[in-house]
Amino acid sequence: MAILILILRVVMGGVLIAAGVLKAHDGAAVTSSTIAAYRILPPFAVATLGLFLPYFEIGLGGYLAAGLFTRSSAYVAAVQFLVFAVAVASLVIRRIPASCGCFGAGQNVPPSWEHVGFDVLLAAACFFIAYGAPGALSVDGALARKTSSAANEWIEPIQ
Repeated sequence: MAILILILRVVMGGVLIAAGVLKAHDGAAVTSSTIAAYRILPPFAVATLGLFLPYFEIGLGGYLAAGLFTRSSAYVAAVQFLVFAVAVASLVIRRIPASCGCFGAGQNVPPSWEHVGFDVLLAAACFFIAYGAPGALSVDGALARKTSSAANEWIEPIQ
């Protein structure tokens, strides 16, 4: 199971990093206009999220891929994907033809129930990562082994 968690961590981390880098490349104004098209958030929140979201995704993806704070990072990513699913579902229900903006402005993907389902599937993968965290080749695992071996050096045998 540790290898499966590793693979999922790297894939989900890569997805988040790619999404964040493409949004950062577009710039805060473009990302903000994509978020504004959803017609959910007030303007001050749109501008803040447009600036913050790309770098948040890059950092979150980096933590997942490296296996650092794995359980917490996976839960946060799962919640993020669920929020995306709800936002896209609102577009479908309200029949707003806005692009999702998932991978920047260069990708014009109209909202659909398939997209909602895919976001839910990504959230489920993140919940699975959190359940099996940290997985193989993770910073968390290396730190746990180091802490465990250091603690064992200080314990004197009882006689």
